[in-house]
Amino acid sequence: MYVRFHAPWREVRRGVSHGLFGPAGWCAYDADAGGALGEAIGRELDWFNANLPVPRRRHFLVKSCRRWRSDGICWFVGDAGEMIAHAHVLASLLRECGVPVTKVVTHRPGTILYRDAYQIVAKPEEATPTVWH
Repeated sequence: MYVRFHAPWREVRRGVSHGLFGPAGWCAYDADAGGALGEAIGRELDWFNANLPVPRRRHFLVKSCRRWRSDGICWFVGDAGEMIAHAHVLASLLRECGVPVTKVVTHRPGTILYRDAYQIVAKPEEATPTVWH
């Protein structure tokens, strides 16, 4: 099982919105969010920066029509409990900033391009859920 938190803050590419980290970075440093809420988001981001490996840019690339495209999206591995718990905290903080966040669970994330102990990067396929619950 794979878990992804979806925040329709801005589309990364057609039909795929950001995960948590893009909007969290924006909210952490937004003057309007500021104060205790911005600090709490900043602490969660610091925790992820210290504990979650960052896939290299090449892990997101897929060759299509003789061109390299950045089509990979990140999913937490289902048994990465501590990561997912912190993601729930970050999602709650983002909701306080007015960013709607939903959690998606799937067994079929697409073609896996990268894997570590906590996450995968996968290229979505038709079987990948596009309806976010």
